[in-house]
Amino acid sequence: MEKSDPNLNSFDNGSDQTLVIADQSVAKESDMDAVSTLPVKPQDRYKFIRSIGFGGMKGVLLVHDSDTGRDVAMAIMPDFRTRPRRDLNRFVREAYITARLEHPNIVPVHDIGIDGSGSPYFTMKYLHGKTLAMILHQKQQGIDNDYSQERLLQVIVRVCNAVAFAHSKEICHLDLKPGNIHCGEFGEVQVLDWGLAAAADDDFDQGLLQGSPGYMSPEFIRSKGMERPGVAADIYAIGAILYAILANSSPFAGLPSQEILRRQVEGRITPPSQINSQVDPGLEAVCMKAMALAPADRYQSVLELRRDILACIAGYPTRAENPSGWRRMVLYIRRNWSKAIIILLLILIGILGFFLMHYRMAG
Repeated sequence: MEKSDPNLNSFDNGSDQTLVIADQSVAKESDMDAVSTLPVKPQDRYKFIRSIGFGGMKGVLLVHDSDTGRDVAMAIMPDFRTRPRRDLNRFVREAYITARLEHPNIVPVHDIGIDGSGSPYFTMKYLHGKTLAMILHQKQQGIDNDYSQERLLQVIVRVCNAVAFAHSKEICHLDLKPGNIHCGEFGEVQVLDWGLAAAADDDFDQGLLQGSPGYMSPEFIRSKGMERPGVAADIYAIGAILYAILANSSPFAGLPSQEILRRQVEGRITPPSQINSQVDPGLEAVCMKAMALAPADRYQSVLELRRDILACIAGYPTRAENPSGWRRMVLYIRRNWSKAIIILLLILIGILGFFLMHYRMAG
């Protein structure tokens, strides 16, 4: 987790904090006290090094784990004494959900417990690198950071891998955005912050509208948190992240949160090609299909979305764009440029040979 940066608003839509709007007449605290079931850590196991950052209800510290001899990131609740039981349980639930998702593109959880003061904590791999929001902001500012569009598309593919794996475990992230995607110094890509994740076996908090404006699904916004979001919500969010990569700007950059939510519900999304004329039509079709207003019009799985992104990377037409014959021919030539040159040369040689023969016969 990184410190909040006001310069990243164009990619996390006005706030690096997750929006939570609760209908108090509906939302209820869980009766389960998850914190009381946690083990108490040895007082001298973790040695504080420095603070890494704060976000939502969590603080993240860099600590040294004396048991393993490595530095790890520790998530804590600095104000746990004043937090309602709901928040404490949600914090513990995030730790357990993340720990269940053992995947190369999901940050691993090492340890869960409570410290001597009674505060819950969990430790994770300490990540080196930048969030996707930081990378896109640098590109927007013209800073060369070695992240070409092709490399960013590979980042999206790895995000799809992580989310598809989570979906196979019946867990949805529900807060996917550039600020929650971490890109390491050696090509690592990991999806962070599973604090809003929903598992199929969880109780659903009705009336709790939570997520990040611009990346929340329109149907969830429309229901005001009354309908459980699912796979379609994560697909919409991945489409919005792809939009940020293509247009180098979030779909609703610079707008206040309520206006963003209004436009999402109405499906008013400016195509990325109107912001960046260099956008590939195939990628734009993929983006707009993923962000379709109706869930039935989106990809029905993250694997389908990934398949079309991979097709674009490889130079093939996508299912989303319904390509014309001309488009298919252009893509074929791009994929097979050396073959196309040879074929063109053979055609030219054939034409030249024909005219030479005709010239001799005429002479």
